[in-house]
Amino acid sequence: MVCFKNLAKELEEMALLYHLHILKQRIALFEKKHNKSFQEFEREVLEEEDFEKWDDYMEWKAFVKEFEEIEALLLCSS
Repeated sequence: MVCFKNLAKELEEMALLYHLHILKQRIALFEKKHNKSFQEFEREVLEEEDFEKWDDYMEWKAFVKEFEEIEALLLCSS
């Protein structure tokens, strides 16, 4: 007999892992584009107030935050 509770949990974890993978790819694109880590880029943007980089910063920051939240959620569910 199939346990739907376990199946639902596994499917949810798989969906989160897939989303984590997509976020990792998006973060990697920003790292490649700016040739630095998010932390380095954040310091640069906040010090220089370069408004041309601000859009990238906000989007990149959202990806990093979401990645960290999903990663924490997966660790808690293990």
